[in-house]
Amino acid sequence: MVLFILGIYNGLMQVLYRAGVLSQASFLKLNYYQGLTMHGVINAVVLTTFFAVAFGHVTISHYLKREPPKWSYRIALWLMLIGTTMDAYCMLTGKAQVLYTFYAPLKADPLFYIGTALLIVGSWFAFFGWIKAWIDYKKENPKGRMPLGVLGTFVNFTIWLTCTVPVAYSVLVLLTPWSAGWTSELNVPLTRVLFWMFGHPLVYFWLIPAYIMFYTVLPKVAGTKLYSENAGRLAFLLFLILSIP
Repeated sequence: MVLFILGIYNGLMQVLYRAGVLSQASFLKLNYYQGLTMHGVINAVVLTTFFAVAFGHVTISHYLKREPPKWSYRIALWLMLIGTTMDAYCMLTGKAQVLYTFYAPLKADPLFYIGTALLIVGSWFAFFGWIKAWIDYKKENPKGRMPLGVLGTFVNFTIWLTCTVPVAYSVLVLLTPWSAGWTSELNVPLTRVLFWMFGHPLVYFWLIPAYIMFYTVLPKVAGTKLYSENAGRLAFLLFLILSIP
């Protein structure tokens, strides 16, 4: 909630800057690009990642009637918390004013890029734990069909894993050495292409959980059932085919 309030606050500040209500370069010790970075990173990257992982954990646990391995969600939680703390520190201290797109030649502190990578990699461990839970479930229920909610979650995180590998490579292999001064040259167009491998499908990482609720939760709340589970499965598989750049 604290991060959400910070993100919304900085979004409001952008409106006031653009409307001419605020004209100074900084407000409450936050300058324009610092606030813009906080707004984008918190709302688009941090909250999206935490929401998608938390929703996926609940979905897998509910439909498979088992908890994922403890190692998976403990590693995921710690990596995500450490990464978020590093990002928050860099943004609050003015060491990261690079927007949520990390657009070079804008340069942030190496800790910001490393923190972002930890946040992303942490979410992968959660997904690996869900896969292990499904394998165990399938061994006990060899003829059982994958529940619709589990299918939706697996589709969501298959897209997530595919699209976050490029941005993780960008921040760790390209941007971190450049930011630390270990390399003097940077392929700027490549970093932007790699980011948008993630940025383009970003909206699906919270949109697909909404579809999962529409297809599985709301029918039960309404006292009915989905008119066609096969149609729901087809919709999720189409997301998988059409959403990966």
